[in-house]
Amino acid sequence: MLDFFIANKKAFIDILSIWILAVMMPGPDMFLVISSSIKEGRPYALACVFGIVVGTLVWLIVGFFLIGILSKTSFFDWVKFVGGSYLIYMTLKMLPSLFAPTPNPQDYQSQGSTKKGFFYGVLTNLSNPKAPIFVSVILSALPPHTPLENNLILFLMMLIIPTLWFSFVAQVFSIKRFFNLFLKYSKIIDILAIIIFGAVGIELVIHSIQKLF
Repeated sequence: MLDFFIANKKAFIDILSIWILAVMMPGPDMFLVISSSIKEGRPYALACVFGIVVGTLVWLIVGFFLIGILSKTSFFDWVKFVGGSYLIYMTLKMLPSLFAPTPNPQDYQSQGSTKKGFFYGVLTNLSNPKAPIFVSVILSALPPHTPLENNLILFLMMLIIPTLWFSFVAQVFSIKRFFNLFLKYSKIIDILAIIIFGAVGIELVIHSIQKLF
């Protein structure tokens, strides 16, 4: 198991790097947690986090299952091509965001109770059209014939990362001055995402073209 990780460390580093940035990028999940922390406090925000994690779990289960099937066919290379192309598209689309105002978290309406917060978190994550695309793109970079135990470890890491991150966000942004600090430096995350998304996207497209053509 460890030998496989070492032999394919670049692929796993790419997967985890892009997953971390995808989780940290400002989006519906992020601003739901931020606005919940500010307007409703930690308990409600943490309920939203739990809902987001459940939604992520659903996408990961579906993603790992589908990737396992696709890896046995040539269609897997088409997934890499489409996924890499989407990452490049996302990179180009994100460039103007560096000069655009940061979205206002007040646009996300609170729901009042922790139970509703949980379901709001689930629905926010599952209704995000980018979520399954990101999972498919990221998992398409998995080395062929990855052992089950390696997949399980990666699965757990990809579940733990959003759990820790959004829990941290819920704790920190219940303090309003940290929210203002986030707004000031949020563009740094965008820049890192553009660099890594672009690099991984180009690599996936080149690799898939070599296999397909």
